[in-house]
Amino acid sequence: MAEIEFFPEEEEIEEEGHEEEKSSNRAFIIIVAVLGGLLALAICAFGVWMIVLAPRISSTVAEQNQMIAATNEAILAAANATATALAAPTATPVPPTATPVPPTDTPRPQPTNTPVVVTEAPATATPEAAAQAGTPTVSATATPRAAATPAAGAVPKTGIGALSAGVLGVGLLFALLLVRRARRAA
Repeated sequence: MAEIEFFPEEEEIEEEGHEEEKSSNRAFIIIVAVLGGLLALAICAFGVWMIVLAPRISSTVAEQNQMIAATNEAILAAANATATALAAPTATPVPPTATPVPPTDTPRPQPTNTPVVVTEAPATATPEAAAQAGTPTVSATATPRAAATPAAGAVPKTGIGALSAGVLGVGLLFALLLVRRARRAA
């Protein structure tokens, strides 16, 4: 079987002079140095965030958690006090004694001439008609609850999926081939 050469142009580049190789290597070294510096800058920024900002954030979260816990305890204490007060025996009220009240001279209201509007009363529905019309029914509804947390070792359904990772890989491979061809053309 005949051997297949994947990059036949590489041999031609090696045969040419070393001066072209030095200039293309210089651009590559500059690009690698810039990317390395960017990586070092990102690592330093992460270190500063971890040392300076993360403790502040965690202390703020801890304070909020303590306030929420105190509020929950107050609500629980109030609920317990209410339940205790409702369960405590109460004194039976003593009926008041009948004391005579002397009559007073209070004027009585006089009747007024108020017009009365008479409308036809709707026919009374029979139980059969009510059953056919349908009566509203009361049904229990599910109480919304928080989503269950995944079990230990389970993969959460967030982040990059298989399709996204495949597209990202093909895109990077395309970028690699494009840069390689551009480098050869220069």
